[in-house]
Amino acid sequence: MDIMYKALCILPLLLLPACSMTSPQQQTEVKSQAAPVNLLAQQLVDELVTHNDALKPTQPLLVMTPVMVEDMQSSNALASQLQQGLMTAFHQRGFNLVDLNLADAVRVTPQGDFILTRDWLQLPTDIAVEHVLVTSMSQAKGEMLFNSRIVNVNNNRVLSAAGVRVQEQELPGYLAPSNKVVSKEGLLYRYESRGEDKGRIVGDK
Repeated sequence: MDIMYKALCILPLLLLPACSMTSPQQQTEVKSQAAPVNLLAQQLVDELVTHNDALKPTQPLLVMTPVMVEDMQSSNALASQLQQGLMTAFHQRGFNLVDLNLADAVRVTPQGDFILTRDWLQLPTDIAVEHVLVTSMSQAKGEMLFNSRIVNVNNNRVLSAAGVRVQEQELPGYLAPSNKVVSKEGLLYRYESRGEDKGRIVGDK
């Protein structure tokens, strides 16, 4: 019987088999030393693994860049770093991953030797992937909500889901209180003090 699969067409396939040999005590010590974004990634992955009902560690998983929930396509520095943290956390749990950013060839330059890229023209095409991790981010006053799902792209079935709420002070390098003057849809809103509107992502305009 023939089975038809959806293909994600700009994805290089890189299987990274690994076994998690870390004891609970060692995991706790590692988490205590990790950067805040990596701690967030570990929280999400721990919950995803707990509630996973179908994905096997041997099946390749593609971690997509997190997006803002308002339009499901805008991203930022926090999202890019979280994506890397999620890949690391899943690999440490023994899952096989697909790395999006490997080019077809190494680039040797005076600045260094590179193989990672975000130029889709340098990436392989027509690589079929069945399972992806998608994450959405939603800002609120003083906090941000992260929701992650493992989805089978053949039937859109959700295999696992996780949600984490993070306070601004937990990600000081990425989240900050709103300014006194906030622009929304062409209008300016003035507040008596900072932090009265939903927070902002550091570096975003």
